[in-house]
Amino acid sequence: MMKPIAGGVLAVGFILSGSLAASAEWKGTVGEPLRDSSGKAFRLAEHLRLIGARFYGSWSCPACFKQMNLFGKQGGALVPYIECTQLKKRPQQAQLCREAGIKAYPTWELPSGEQREGIQSIQELSSWSGLD
Repeated sequence: MMKPIAGGVLAVGFILSGSLAASAEWKGTVGEPLRDSSGKAFRLAEHLRLIGARFYGSWSCPACFKQMNLFGKQGGALVPYIECTQLKKRPQQAQLCREAGIKAYPTWELPSGEQREGIQSIQELSSWSGLD
């Protein structure tokens, strides 16, 4: 099930089975994470999506791939990712990057406008976003 979130970005919904959601086909522009999500990473991805946080990045950014890998497959599919460098394929997302003044990848942004650049650990993002 696809659900719109702030800024016209789509988030993929999942049917829960066991402790984590069942995985759907990966549709992100950043490479698919290599491992399953931990419970904490999955909860953080859900939290970030629900509060309207954003992860700005580029499909060609190795640090963005590393950041996405911290969330694992199931959580990575929920992360509110905005693709900044595919101007023709995703012009609305590229515009969001320009409006947010993104200068480095990855960049995280809270709804308040507060930003953090660079790879953030699951614990850092949990604390910063108010989950923990």
